[in-house]
Amino acid sequence: MGLVSMKRKVIQIGDSTQLISLPREWAKKFNIKKGNELEVIENKDSLIIKTDNPIDVDKAEFNIEDLGLMTRRCVTALYKKGVDELKINFSDPLNVELVRQAINMETPGFEIIDQKENYCIIRNVSGVKVEEFDNLLRRTFLLLIRMAEESYEAIKKKNFTYLKEIARLENDNNKFTVLCRRLLNKHGHKFNFVGPMYFIIEELENIADQFNYTCERLNEIKGKNVKISNDVLDMYKTANEQLRNFYELFYKFDTQKVVEIKKERQMLVKKAFDLFNKKRNYYDLILLHHSITVMQKVFCLMGPYLIMNL
Repeated sequence: MGLVSMKRKVIQIGDSTQLISLPREWAKKFNIKKGNELEVIENKDSLIIKTDNPIDVDKAEFNIEDLGLMTRRCVTALYKKGVDELKINFSDPLNVELVRQAINMETPGFEIIDQKENYCIIRNVSGVKVEEFDNLLRRTFLLLIRMAEESYEAIKKKNFTYLKEIARLENDNNKFTVLCRRLLNKHGHKFNFVGPMYFIIEELENIADQFNYTCERLNEIKGKNVKISNDVLDMYKTANEQLRNFYELFYKFDTQKVVEIKKERQMLVKKAFDLFNKKRNYYDLILLHHSITVMQKVFCLMGPYLIMNL
C-alpha cells in the first residue's frame, strides 16, 4: 500500500478555525459519515488522520483457465493483498479441487462459502486482527531460528531422517508470513515503514525456503556412506547464527551489533569461497551453497532495518 499525495485548499471559518476537506475515495472506503470522530496526530510538519471504522470488503475475481498452474500463487497473492471475498470462475467443475488445494496451503481463514457449476466464492472467515501482527512476526523469527538450530544439530549427529520433519516447518512459516503481509497491505495506515517491513517479512519466508531445501536434500544421505565435512558444517552453523543475531538486533537496536554483523558477513564470504576451492562431495556443496545464501539474505535485511531505526 503506497502513500498517495494530494493537495487541499485551506478554508477559513471565522477568525480561529481552518478546515480542509477529506479525500472522497478515502471517506467512502472507510464509510466516514457526518458526526464520526477521527483521530488527528501531529507529527512535526505533518498531520496523520486515522479512523477505527472497518474498511469495506475488498473483492476480486479471476478465471481459473487463464492461470492454470499459477492458481495457488494467485489466490495467495490476493489473500496477501487483503482481499476478503474472491470469485473464481471455471468451465470444468473438477477445477474446484485446484481451488481447495490453494486455500488449504497458505491462506488461513479463506473458505469456500458458495459453489456452483461454473464458479465458487471464497470468503475470509477468520478474525485475525492487526494487533496480532507483532506476535505473528516474533513467531516467524523464532520458528526460523528453530529450523536453523535443529537442522544443524541433526546434521551434526547424522540424524538425517529428522531433517524431513524440520523441512515441514516451512509450511508454518509460510502461514505466519502470509498473514503478516496481509495485515500490512490491509491495514497499512496503522503501520510505520510498510515498505521496509514488507521486504523483511518477504525475505524471512525466503530464508525458510533455504532451510527447507537444505533439509530435503540432506535427508537423502540417510543410509548412504556420505560424510559432511566438519569445516562445511561449521560454516553452516556460523551462517545460521547470523539469523539469531539479526533477531536480537531487530528487537533491540545496537550500533555495535550492526557493525559486528557487517564484519561477520565479510568473514563468511571469504571463508565460503576458500571452502569452495577444496574438493567436495555433492552434499558438502549443497550445504555450502545454502549457508552462503542464508547469510546473504540475513545481511540484506539490514538495509530496510536501518531505514526503520536510524
